[in-house]
Amino acid sequence: MADRHPLILSGLAHDVHAAAVVWGLQRHGLTPLWIRSWADPAMPPLSLHCDPQSGVRASGGPADAEIGSVWFRRPRNPDVFPHAHEADLPFLRNEWGRFTNNIHALAAKFTDALWVNHPAAAIDAENKLVQLHAAKRVGLPFPATLMSSDPVEIRRFVGAHRRVVYKPFQTHTWQDSASGKMFSTYARIVDADMLHDDASLRQCPGIYQQVVDKHHDVRVTIIGDHAFPIRLDTPAQGDFVDWRIGSLAETMRARPAELPSGFLDMLHRLMRELGIVFGCVDLAIDGDGNPHFLEVNQAGQFLFLEQAAPTMPILRAMCALLAQGRGDYSIDAMSDVSYAGYLASDEHGAWWETVRDGIKGPAGAIPGVSVE
Repeated sequence: MADRHPLILSGLAHDVHAAAVVWGLQRHGLTPLWIRSWADPAMPPLSLHCDPQSGVRASGGPADAEIGSVWFRRPRNPDVFPHAHEADLPFLRNEWGRFTNNIHALAAKFTDALWVNHPAAAIDAENKLVQLHAAKRVGLPFPATLMSSDPVEIRRFVGAHRRVVYKPFQTHTWQDSASGKMFSTYARIVDADMLHDDASLRQCPGIYQQVVDKHHDVRVTIIGDHAFPIRLDTPAQGDFVDWRIGSLAETMRARPAELPSGFLDMLHRLMRELGIVFGCVDLAIDGDGNPHFLEVNQAGQFLFLEQAAPTMPILRAMCALLAQGRGDYSIDAMSDVSYAGYLASDEHGAWWETVRDGIKGPAGAIPGVSVE
C-alpha cells in the first residue's frame, strides 16, 4: 500500500475517534483525509458512470488510485449549502441524499480500497434482526427476541419469558423542559404492570428480549483478523441492565477477558456473514461463564475501552488496518500509537481547542458522541 492513504468519512468535527486515528496514521508518514460528507470540498467530487460496455465505474473521491482504505465511520448527508436560497434547501438535501444512496449501494464496485465497513453492508448490519438472523446461522447463542408494536404479542412474550428487557432501536437522549435534567433510553427490565396502555405500546415499536441472568458483560472489539475482548463489571442498577449507565457514572471497571474456546471463531464468522470487517460485539456472560450474543455495533466506540484497559492496543490496530488496507494486517508494523499517547499529544490539545466551545450540552455530554 505504498503511497496510498486512508480516507475517513465522519460527519462530526468533535469525533475523537477520527481525530485519534488521523494522529496515529500521521505518525507513520501517511496523509489521511478526513471528510464530513461526499460534498466536502476537501475531496475531489465523486462521479458515477455506467454504460453498456463497461458497466459501473467511478472517478474522483474514493475511486482515486491514491486511496487505499476508507473508514466509513459515521457519515452524514450534506446539509449546509452556503450559497443556496432557503427555498431550494429541501431539493438540494433530497438530491444529495439520493446521490449518496447510489454511492453507498455500489461502493464495492468502483474501488479496490478496503472499506471499513462497506456502506451497503454497514447499513444492513445496523438492523438488529439482521444481526440475530446471522447469529443463528453461525451458531451463536442469543436470547429470544421480539420486535413489535402489537400489545397482544408484547404481553404474550413477557408472559412466556417472565423477565424481559426493553431496548430502543437506537438510544435517544432528551432534556426535560421543567427540570433541565437529561434523560436517555437505556435497556431496562419491564413487567406486565408496565404494559397496560395499548395506545402507548402501539405508538412506538420496541425490542423486547428475554433477560440473560448475567454475571458481567464482555465487549469484543473486532478489527479485521484481530479481536479485543474486554470484561465490563458494573454495580447493580435496579431494573436497568445497561453497562453504559455504569460507564457514564464512572462506576464501571474494565479488564481484558477470555472467551470459551471457539467462541471468537464464531464471532469472526458472524462478521463475514454480515460482510463487515470492524464491529463492537456486546456479550452477556451468565453465572456459568457462558456468553450470549446481544448485538454488534458496526460503528461502535472503542477508545473508552483502551483508556480503561490500556494493555489492549485497539487504536493501534485500527490505524494498522487502515494503513495496510487489509484484514490480515500486522499490528507490530504500527508502533508507538496509543490512546494515552494521543491524549498527551500537542495534536490532541490543538484539536480540542477547535471543537470544545459550544459543543457540550447542559449535562456536559458532547452531542452525537456516546460510549456505545
